Amino acid sequence: MAFDHIIGQEIQRQRLMDALRQGRLAHAYLLYGPSGTGVEALAIELAKAVNCAQGPGEPCQKCPSCRKIQTLQHPDLHVFLPSSSTKAAKGENKKSEVEGRSDARLERRLALIESLAKDPYAPFIFNKNDYLSVDDIRGLRQNAYVKPFEGRRKVVIIAAADRMNVAASNALLKTLEEPPGELMLILTTHRMHGLLPTIISRCQPVHLGRLPESVIQEALITRYQTDPDTASAMARQSDGSLNQALQAMSEEGTAIRKEAFSLLEGIHGDHPLQIFEMVDHLTAMHRKTPVVEPLLDALLSYYRDLFILTASSKETMVIHIDRLDAMKDIIRKITMEQIEVGIQDIEEIKQSIIKNVHPQLALTVLALRLRGRRAQAA
Repeated sequence: MAFDHIIGQEIQRQRLMDALRQGRLAHAYLLYGPSGTGVEALAIELAKAVNCAQGPGEPCQKCPSCRKIQTLQHPDLHVFLPSSSTKAAKGENKKSEVEGRSDARLERRLALIESLAKDPYAPFIFNKNDYLSVDDIRGLRQNAYVKPFEGRRKVVIIAAADRMNVAASNALLKTLEEPPGELMLILTTHRMHGLLPTIISRCQPVHLGRLPESVIQEALITRYQTDPDTASAMARQSDGSLNQALQAMSEEGTAIRKEAFSLLEGIHGDHPLQIFEMVDHLTAMHRKTPVVEPLLDALLSYYRDLFILTASSKETMVIHIDRLDAMKDIIRKITMEQIEVGIQDIEEIKQSIIKNVHPQLALTVLALRLRGRRAQAA
């Protein structure tokens, strides 16, 4: 199978390999799909394939070109990721402030690139202020017209392309309209709605779907040396996303699941005013590190367990077996219909977060909806 380093996605892998072997590669690709499905990993493998010393074709993974691209250090590979900088300290003059922000932004970007090179499937959370600027795209354009140094083609990967601001998007359009012959552009995104339609129309789209539970379980065991029982549990709650499974196994993931269950207990507990305290607490956490989306994923997995316990009582299918007794207490207070509608509510709020609704407002609305449905059942 083509692109063996990619987990799952067999049809998409074969489609790209066929185009490569037949000399029909597009000048610009848009790899899109849910987080954790491998869009960044596939972008890197495609960059290897067009410049492999044994190719073009299946990357050998051994030649200098493949090894340099794997570490994102090839002179003909340019990776652009969203990044931001912290504000300069008070008292600094304007020049120092601009230089300080520029240095901080570069430092942030290098850290993100290092993380991507280490494992393109690892949990990768951008801050809300991370973005791609018009200066980034202008730098891309200047580089695009320079001949390749070592490889056959220059490859530019723009990760999380939906985080381009308007000026950056318009600047990129000019390159897409008049691409140099030796340049391949690869855009990746988990949020298609954040891209201009004119950008989408000028790229060859490749959609990566959610990964089957069995594929994620196997990857956790073979690639991440996870014991089979843990791999099975994490795959069940991954929602088809490998990095969601990896995040769930991390210390941060454990903490988020704990917070999500506290919110669940608060919603269905006897002290409704505590809900507002919890929302304030979670909002404060989110200001430091983005936690609302993974928290909603965790809350959704708890509701899945409530559904299973209510519908069938099959405890072997429960993901959060460590919370079994507490969840049995909760299902005594709510109906199956309210669990089903609650799942819809969480999905709806997840979409509102993606569209930049304020996290505190979104969490408050969700908690009150879920609490209100519980009150209706009483």
